Amino acid sequence: MQGQTFPQEEGDSVEFKEIKSQRPVNTIVNHAEQYVVGFLNAQIEGYLYLGIDDSGIIQGVTLNRNDRDEIGKNIPNKLRMTDPPISPYHYIVTFHDVLNVERKVIEDLYVLQIHVIKTEEDKIYLYKTSGDKTSGGSVYLKKGSTCMKLNSEETAKEIERRTQVHLRKEADELDKKLEKTPNDRRILKSRAKVAKYMGDVDTMERVYLKLLELDPKSSAFRLNYAIDRKSLGDLEGALSILNDAIKSNIKDVSILNNKGLMLQELDRWDEALLFYENLLKRQPDDYTILTKIGVVFRHQGKYSESIKFLNCALGKSPNYRLAKYEKKKTYQEIFKRGNTN
Repeated sequence: MQGQTFPQEEGDSVEFKEIKSQRPVNTIVNHAEQYVVGFLNAQIEGYLYLGIDDSGIIQGVTLNRNDRDEIGKNIPNKLRMTDPPISPYHYIVTFHDVLNVERKVIEDLYVLQIHVIKTEEDKIYLYKTSGDKTSGGSVYLKKGSTCMKLNSEETAKEIERRTQVHLRKEADELDKKLEKTPNDRRILKSRAKVAKYMGDVDTMERVYLKLLELDPKSSAFRLNYAIDRKSLGDLEGALSILNDAIKSNIKDVSILNNKGLMLQELDRWDEALLFYENLLKRQPDDYTILTKIGVVFRHQGKYSESIKFLNCALGKSPNYRLAKYEKKKTYQEIFKRGNTN
């Protein structure tokens, strides 16, 4: 009934909007997009009432037949343009008649209710409004009686929070499985992966040590362990693991390549050079090793030696793109520095 107070109050799951616009259809559609996005991002079931003011007084909004038809078409069309698109199954649009004090229906006066249905999916992403092609959409999040517009930093933090919640849930499920089958290598590898994404170094180390206990000769486990330690910023720890891996399988190309790259990232160029030179003695025709030696010489400022080894690599494989690129890069640095040493 117009003028009465609505029985519910605004909060996490309820929002009121008074519509004063002379063009109510566009205002309603825009509010619908913002709040459907906000409720879905909050992962709660919600109700938006258009035609009720902030104090909860029922005002109604005047909508003729054409207005109602437009709203019925434009809301789904608008929500199809969000990122990702919002399915009609996620919301229900209802027009409620408004009565006068004599309890008679006021013609063309309605309270428009949009019921947003909570999604059961365990999602990390956030919905964005349609926006435009240049600026992109906006991220809204329903919190309490407000629908907050998140900036890029807040959006990143919210996604990170959801990611950690998702990973914690996945970790708990894997731990339960490991209680029943503690030696299942597939589950152990999944658990190590989750620990890496969580930044949980202790658990990652414990799981990899278990894998190596099950298969002491596996260089693959050691290589994966080293790569994961590197991804967490522990280059020295990763290098130590690679050294152990080389002892168990000195011919594994992937391990050798990763050790060389690790030495370079640690700016241990002299060690990297010695390492590659020893590899070259065993594989004198390997143009990839020749290229890496050329790169090391360039970083040491020995440009003539760098060009020499890069030319040698191209002599053995004329179409090797990396050698071409590194040679061009070396010449650019020579000209930049005015140095031909």
